[in-house]
Amino acid sequence: MKTLIMGCLVASSLQVGAFAQEAVSYPGYRLAWAEEFEGAGLPDSNYWNTGDTGGVINNEWQDYRKENLNCTRLEDGKLILTAYKDPHKGVRGWGSKEDYHFKFSSGEVHSCGKKTFKYGRIDVSAKIPTGRGVWPAIWLMPDKSPYGGWPNGGEIDVMEYVWGDGEKHNTVYSTVHTFDIDKNGNKIASGLGHSVTLDSEFHLYSLVWEEERLDILFDNQVIFTFRKQGGSYKTWPFDQPFYLIMNIAVGGSWGGTWGVDESIFPKTMEVDYVRYYEKEIK
Repeated sequence: MKTLIMGCLVASSLQVGAFAQEAVSYPGYRLAWAEEFEGAGLPDSNYWNTGDTGGVINNEWQDYRKENLNCTRLEDGKLILTAYKDPHKGVRGWGSKEDYHFKFSSGEVHSCGKKTFKYGRIDVSAKIPTGRGVWPAIWLMPDKSPYGGWPNGGEIDVMEYVWGDGEKHNTVYSTVHTFDIDKNGNKIASGLGHSVTLDSEFHLYSLVWEEERLDILFDNQVIFTFRKQGGSYKTWPFDQPFYLIMNIAVGGSWGGTWGVDESIFPKTMEVDYVRYYEKEIK
């Protein structure tokens, strides 16, 4: 998403949710924390911020509404994020007080300053929206980077969806961003996952994060690997705590490349759970 979300504090201690006993086990890992999205109303404020990350960065059309149940709510044991047509005036944000005309309102949650992750495995079970112009994402950003602003502190994109051409209508993308990749221009290929049921069935989006390697998985199949090279943050900033973001963008510099079909909205992302596993200490 190439979004500048910075300056968060260290998160709260690990806890395991009430329904975590149902979680899948992985050899060599233990379940350290789980969010099963039980209850009603807004998600648990001990772990989640709801919308209002600061403003428009990638020329998107949406306004992430803060604590708005039309955009973000719990329902039937799921987190429901919704993007819908809602033309209104607002402020562009990120330090700018410039007036901005938003065409959509949308849902977003992030754990900045409340819940962080460093190494281990993160599983997100989600049913994502598809269609021309919708841009859902599951990704991580540094909670408090000592390396400076984006992209110095890194970014991990576990899942992004954009419309694409032909068969790519049913494709999700996984990648990372670093100083070396984005400022030095050393681009890397994205990992690709494919399914015709992205929007009708729950799929598992996972990050396995080790001290010198990142693996991103789609339905338990590795689709992207990034290995540590050198000892500088410019090539490997992934030695700091990161926080999780889940959102639906509309249009924008990548999401709007093929235009926006406004007739397909409202669009919804459903998240069944988020589970975090730590490596067992031998």
